[in-house]
Amino acid sequence: MTVITYMCLSVLLSVSLPGILSQNLCSQCDCTISDPDGGDRAILNVKPRCEEGRVTWLNAYGAVRMELATSTAGDARLCIRVQSDNVNTVVSQETVTEVPGNYRLKILDDVHVRLSPLFTTRGQGKEHCISASGPVHLYLETERSDEDVGVARVNVHYDIEKISNSLRYSPMEECRPCSDAELLKAYCSSDFVAIGTIDDINHDNDVSHIQVSVTKMISQIESVFQKPAAGWTRPHELKGVVHAPVRCGIRHGVGQFLFTGRVRLGRPVLQCAPRYEQWKSVLEIARNNELLECSYG
Repeated sequence: MTVITYMCLSVLLSVSLPGILSQNLCSQCDCTISDPDGGDRAILNVKPRCEEGRVTWLNAYGAVRMELATSTAGDARLCIRVQSDNVNTVVSQETVTEVPGNYRLKILDDVHVRLSPLFTTRGQGKEHCISASGPVHLYLETERSDEDVGVARVNVHYDIEKISNSLRYSPMEECRPCSDAELLKAYCSSDFVAIGTIDDINHDNDVSHIQVSVTKMISQIESVFQKPAAGWTRPHELKGVVHAPVRCGIRHGVGQFLFTGRVRLGRPVLQCAPRYEQWKSVLEIARNNELLECSYG
């Protein structure tokens, strides 16, 4: 399918044409969609019902229209990260323009949708965020060359956050220490909470990859930290990698830390990581004043 930088898509919104699947193909947090057999370049409509998850697009041959929105009104940050295997994926944002009609000239009201290109990716893509006060419509289209072999597969991780939320700020956009209140909240509500040490830190263009050895696992909803491969001299110790922005300047510190964060856009992102001694002081005060909202600790 030829990529068109700007095109009128009003016909897609008003009628159903051959090759266009107008029904919602995703009503869960994580879902798998696929282009129809026979090579028809369909346009698949996707509207996940959750505020974070993943859409897996198999046999990616046509295009996908994806609607992302919060469950409540207000300003939000909508972020996606696209992994495109054996194919290039062009991601654009739909912009709606209403054209008023003229009843004297018998011209009907019309709605035009233009595509504003955001980025093109192949392989593991970077995070891209949009701030909006309403639903955001994205248009994903694949470009496949004669040299591409294998099944075309596109994974879209999405994450939607209310901007007004004081704790769940975007960790990939802000770098600041967590307050005591945020530490207590993160300790009780994060996707992973662990005490451990930093083994090493590797950096790429914009992300720091922090290798962690866990000495005490508090909680985790996914296997962020796991037992290392056979032969490790400390078989009961867990290991894992968490991520943070390079611009935060995280360095290889000695001693133990409390690591908290969430699995965001398919990877564990560090949120609050105080030194363990600092955390013990915060925890003791919270216990004495009955401020701790969770039972573990």
